[in-house]
Amino acid sequence: MKKGVTIKDIAKKLNMSVSTVSKALSNHANISDLTKERVRRLAKDWNYIPNEAARHFKQSKSFTLGVVIPDLIDQFFVAAIRGVEEIAGKHKYQVIIAQSHEDADKEEQIIKNLISNRVDGVIITISKSTNKSDLFTQLEQNGIPVVFLTRSFGQPVFNNVTADNIHAGSLAIDYLYQLGHRRIAHLMGPKMLSTSHQRLEAYKKALEKLKIDFDPQLLREVDFSEEKTHRAMKELLKVKNPPTAFFVFKTYVSLDAINYIKIHHPKLLHKIDIIGFGNLPLIKYLDIKPKASLEENSYEMGLKAASLLMKLINNPTESAPPVSIKIPCELIIH
Repeated sequence: MKKGVTIKDIAKKLNMSVSTVSKALSNHANISDLTKERVRRLAKDWNYIPNEAARHFKQSKSFTLGVVIPDLIDQFFVAAIRGVEEIAGKHKYQVIIAQSHEDADKEEQIIKNLISNRVDGVIITISKSTNKSDLFTQLEQNGIPVVFLTRSFGQPVFNNVTADNIHAGSLAIDYLYQLGHRRIAHLMGPKMLSTSHQRLEAYKKALEKLKIDFDPQLLREVDFSEEKTHRAMKELLKVKNPPTAFFVFKTYVSLDAINYIKIHHPKLLHKIDIIGFGNLPLIKYLDIKPKASLEENSYEMGLKAASLLMKLINNPTESAPPVSIKIPCELIIH
């Protein structure tokens, strides 16, 4: 049989209408089992492949989701994408994955490309340098819902799925307190990220609960680069009464912090305890580990983000307020 068999070819061979063949292939209740069997047998013999493009056009959907992340090297995003793909597959959706490499300009171009490709929805973890929300507002105004994963804006508020940062901060600071630490520093993420402010708030609330005064000298902002983290560590360890423990925005930053101590203050390696967000699989292979990590359950976050996005795609409601889902964290002691 010729390449590229169509429903019309099958209908002509079986002397049926195109509508009858289409309904038979879709298992329509009004079509008899005998007709369905004849249609399916011929479709199989002729290697018929449904024209998905035509179906998508008819439904005004591309059945494609866009996922934009900073970097696939980060294990957090690898696990999150697995969760997204699981939900997408159940809804017969394809997933386009793109990396911004923490570049806001590249991120903007990716979003524009996704719009051009008519994706039905977008899941995004914004870059550390993203400070404008106009493009995402435009997406939603054009009927393309957006769900922010782990990082978002403070204002305006968008649909988002994040870790329960307040509870996670309490778990980390409480544990460091139990270990005897009273001078606990915080390496904060980039200020433009709402997640950075949530984790700073968690740090302050946990200290307050333990009746430890917040000391601004023990706070430094980092941008995920080794250089900025080393500079922050140098400054903090020069403070008159230096910290003995660190609560860190991200475990990858924790590893840079440990590396700085190893190079410049090796005698402090087993005296300073560090806890960061992200339970990286590679930690078990390290000789010198963070004291603990906060498991963010990124696979679960991916599942929730994709489920929320599918709900928004299938039930568009302009007046609905943004949804915010918080995923519990676990303290993993190394």
